[in-house]
Amino acid sequence: METLPRILPVLIVFVFFSLIVITGSLYCEEFNVETVSVDTDRMNRYLVSESKKLGEEAWKRIDTREKLEAERETLRREFRFMLGLEPLPERSPMHVTLVNTVERDEYTVEVLHYQSLPGFYVSANLYKPKQGNAPYPAVIWGPGHSPHPNGAKALRQNYAIPWVRAGYICLMIDPIQVAELYGIHHGIYSMDHYDWFCRGYTPAGIEVWNAMRGVDYLLTRSDVDGDKLTINGPSGGGHLSWMTGAADDRITVVQPVAGTADVRAHIELDLQSDHCDCAYFTNLYRHDWPTLAALISPRPLLMLNSTEDGIYPPEGYKRVLSLVQDIYTYSGVPDKTGMFEIPGRHGYYQSQREKAVEWSNLWLFGKKSKVTERPFEEIPGEQLAAFRDGSPPGNINDRVQDILIPTAQLDTCRSLPEWKKKRETIMDELKTVVFRNMPQPVQGTQILKDDHERIVLETEPGIHVGMSAYIPKTDHTKRPVLVYIASPGETENSAWSFLRSYPYQNDPTVKYLLYPRGIGTEIWNETDRRRFERCAMLLGRTVDEMRLYDVLCAIDYAVSQPFYDGRGITVVGKGAQGILGAYAALLDDRVGRVILHSPPLTHKSGPTFLNVLRYTDIPQALAMIAPRELVILTHEIEQFDYTRSVYKLFGAENQFRRAYSVTQVMNVKD
Repeated sequence: METLPRILPVLIVFVFFSLIVITGSLYCEEFNVETVSVDTDRMNRYLVSESKKLGEEAWKRIDTREKLEAERETLRREFRFMLGLEPLPERSPMHVTLVNTVERDEYTVEVLHYQSLPGFYVSANLYKPKQGNAPYPAVIWGPGHSPHPNGAKALRQNYAIPWVRAGYICLMIDPIQVAELYGIHHGIYSMDHYDWFCRGYTPAGIEVWNAMRGVDYLLTRSDVDGDKLTINGPSGGGHLSWMTGAADDRITVVQPVAGTADVRAHIELDLQSDHCDCAYFTNLYRHDWPTLAALISPRPLLMLNSTEDGIYPPEGYKRVLSLVQDIYTYSGVPDKTGMFEIPGRHGYYQSQREKAVEWSNLWLFGKKSKVTERPFEEIPGEQLAAFRDGSPPGNINDRVQDILIPTAQLDTCRSLPEWKKKRETIMDELKTVVFRNMPQPVQGTQILKDDHERIVLETEPGIHVGMSAYIPKTDHTKRPVLVYIASPGETENSAWSFLRSYPYQNDPTVKYLLYPRGIGTEIWNETDRRRFERCAMLLGRTVDEMRLYDVLCAIDYAVSQPFYDGRGITVVGKGAQGILGAYAALLDDRVGRVILHSPPLTHKSGPTFLNVLRYTDIPQALAMIAPRELVILTHEIEQFDYTRSVYKLFGAENQFRRAYSVTQVMNVKD
């Protein structure tokens, strides 16, 4: 028994390593190259880990007063860009139209509409007090997503009454999806309009612009004090308050209600599943909600929240509050921020509405006040409608997503120097904007390999993707290499059949079949897919951009193997997967040939990259491969005249061609 203490450490180490070996063996036995890339638990853990990292990085940019002041204008430009408002749209004539005036004893309601963009109509009600002396302070009010035939404003009159009774002009504007004229908030949430990401479009952008134009309108009125402006609203109006306050420094006091959580909470708690698209900016520059608070500071900022809010829970808003308090403390105005928290579910309660008016009174007039709501006579909704006779002809409300952000025009170049200059500009935009958050350097790590040349690569921390290799058994040690990017649902057998060498018996090419994340014989269901797409956007990326990174890692792995002959790698893919291969060629010069089967004609059909349509589209991206070989296996080649025109500039028309199979391309010599 005396020897037991001496051998116990040895036994523990032995058991520990035995377990590792056993566990590894079991993993190898269970390893399926066709499904390893589709592990939702791994993807969830990765996204949560990245959300924490984003929060830390965003905070480091603003964690001192000196950093914030040095970065403030850059941060504001970045934020506006992520709304689709940088540069700001032209402040075109608003054509404010007064439709009707409703009289009450204490106030009047002006029913009106204005055009924030030519043809985009904003329906609104303006409440004006009858007591007191002009100019009055004013509040921009976002009523949230309260459905009513005459717009959300008609249902939420009680939100305006405390303000107008306290001597404020209140401009209540309809959000676009709950307005009198049809508009879309749920493009990605429920309609799979992932081209919004490619445009850099979010409905938050037009909502903020509508509010900013509302400020423009208020500043034209002699009865408004332009130095005393508040923005307030719950839920969707909370998003509006945060984002307009950060984008427009003319707002004096900012008060978001039931609309606060950091990026980590949105991802970790899956809050995105309950939020429409106006809750988010396309987070290319990786801001967080404390970043917005930094842009609002040192202006007064009060958050109003409730403890049982299921879609904006305390875990999210309390982390934001803590950092907001730090920002206001180092700015020397700790009393200008805070939170009014009450028990209750998602909503806007009487005590909060009273507190909001008191808070603005304090910071606009330097006085403490007591506000108590009283009953009021509700106005019939139809009297608050700005469009009783239907939609005005030619309005763009239902298609503003196609208009707000201009897309790239594929201008034809007349000379090779002109094209090279154009290509250099686009490549810079791709690297510094579209793919700015792609990890660098590109490096995948082999963590498993079985006797059948099936491989698991770890491309990012915790992300495992499957690959299969076909290595010809010939006397040659150096061989050409091909990487095939699998499509959703594709099996190993079908992929190898697509790439088969028959009737050529001695094909020397080493072939890799790659299953990027989310791709396999099993695929993510629509709920998981939408969650991952939206969460990736919150991290400044897209799932397709992550898959492109997987492809780059596979290429890097392939060229590191001893049998690679040093010649340009061939990349092959069908549909959108092929376009991933084309972009891999743009980002890695070691790709010498791209083979596409049935490629989409535009990024509107995929793949999805943040903001890519601002700078280029697929025919131009393919042209940027020139003069390297580009082969299209189907008849769509006639629809890529732009691409062909660039190959002609290089005198390389034969490098852009049609073929009918991968076998033909790899074996038949013209």
